[in-house]
Amino acid sequence: MVLMKSSWFQHTDCTTAQAEELMATYRARGVAVERSLNPDYITWTVSARLPEARRQKRTPGTFRQKVWG
Repeated sequence: MVLMKSSWFQHTDCTTAQAEELMATYRARGVAVERSLNPDYITWTVSARLPEARRQKRTPGTFRQKVWG
């Protein structure tokens, strides 16, 4: 079993409804998620612990210019 590296991704300045929706979506996918109130006491920051890829996916050949290699 290979463990992937993961890090926190943050959605900042979310309304309460947006924060609830994001949290429900992440929890349905089994992702660890936290919500914290911003200093303005109105908006939220939602943090999700997401896996990191080792490399970016390769761009399909149909989108690459032959001149660029």
